[in-house]
Amino acid sequence: MSFLDELKWRGLLNNVTNENKLKLFELEKGTAYIGFDPSGDSLHLGNYIMILILRRLQQFGLNGIAVIGGATGQIGDPSGKKSERLMLDIRKTRTNALAIQKQLKKYGKVPVFNNETIYRNVTLFDFLRDTGKLINVNYLLEKDIIKSRLDTGISYAEFSYNIIQGNDFAWLYKNKHVTMQIGGSDQWGNITTGIEMIRKLQGDNNKACGLTINLLTKEDGTKFGKSESGAIYLEKKYTSAFVMYQFLYNQADPDVEKLLKYFTFLTKSEIETIIFEHQSVPFKRNAQKKLAEIVVTDIHGTNEYKRCLKISDALFKGNIEALSNDELYDGLISLPTINATQTSYNVIDLLILCGACASKTEGRKLIESNAIYVNNKIVHQFDLIVSKNEGLSNKFSYVKKGKKNYYLIKW
Repeated sequence: MSFLDELKWRGLLNNVTNENKLKLFELEKGTAYIGFDPSGDSLHLGNYIMILILRRLQQFGLNGIAVIGGATGQIGDPSGKKSERLMLDIRKTRTNALAIQKQLKKYGKVPVFNNETIYRNVTLFDFLRDTGKLINVNYLLEKDIIKSRLDTGISYAEFSYNIIQGNDFAWLYKNKHVTMQIGGSDQWGNITTGIEMIRKLQGDNNKACGLTINLLTKEDGTKFGKSESGAIYLEKKYTSAFVMYQFLYNQADPDVEKLLKYFTFLTKSEIETIIFEHQSVPFKRNAQKKLAEIVVTDIHGTNEYKRCLKISDALFKGNIEALSNDELYDGLISLPTINATQTSYNVIDLLILCGACASKTEGRKLIESNAIYVNNKIVHQFDLIVSKNEGLSNKFSYVKKGKKNYYLIKW
């Protein structure tokens, strides 16, 4: 099976600029690059798909380079945006780039290159003369990423982004022997501009090609990788391993086969077996369990995965005494949460605030029926004061309603 065939059966392939050049790329064991935007200091699950593409290249004896947009990130890619991006401080962009570089080296296992290196000693007039002359304005106006913004407005900076990213490919082609660019489906316009530049610089017999990967969406059409509380990040300080585990475990049945294809290196027959067994007992969620096991283990390690299982089992069985405070906090952080704005609350006011009940009358009834616990102690008093001083690890408390409904209070 070829690299292209692998992408096809997994449902990853969106488009290819030239299949013959892609076959030559495979034959010559070429080098491809994928760009990563340093708009934040952590990559997320959507980026993880592209990281795995770099590893899939290696699986077929091909080479990959991860390129961080240290320069392009200072402008912002207009692709898929309806309005101008907020400019990041250059110092912040560089800090983000360093953090992402560590993640790419850890998870991608490929060389990492920052495109700021390309432009460090290039003046504006150098760029306009050597690069700006290669691309006609009419050519740019036909690009969907620019055309879609003409009515609402686009700055000259974002208008120029397409040429700058195209120049990245041309520079990498010449200096790093990179002959293919891979990106999400929204990167088609940027990729083809790079190929056009290479054609003008190197002639029609160049080896440059590109392919795009389908952006992953859920069955309802929404973008994958986002939870109610935001993106699912690879960095633990933003998304704990348990939150990631729960996010994957809770994926809908119609999505899980696609996710196994996108996020794992399981073979076609292995995935078919998992799905067949899953469909016979869907309530056991075996396919989701396998997905969560593979992804969490790959990103956070075996010990963190086992910790996720321990937390999940304790919460499901109501056996939270088996958890340490840190484990309990990680287990509750993905559940309904309030950020305390004062150091103490009346328990009934707290029940209403965290959503455990809709009124004081309902709150009293829950307490009377012994259905409310605070930090695993049953509540009997309507006038009980829940305070930060009695919180766990001095940073959180929790309310339990019944056997399985938990609410987190972050002090």
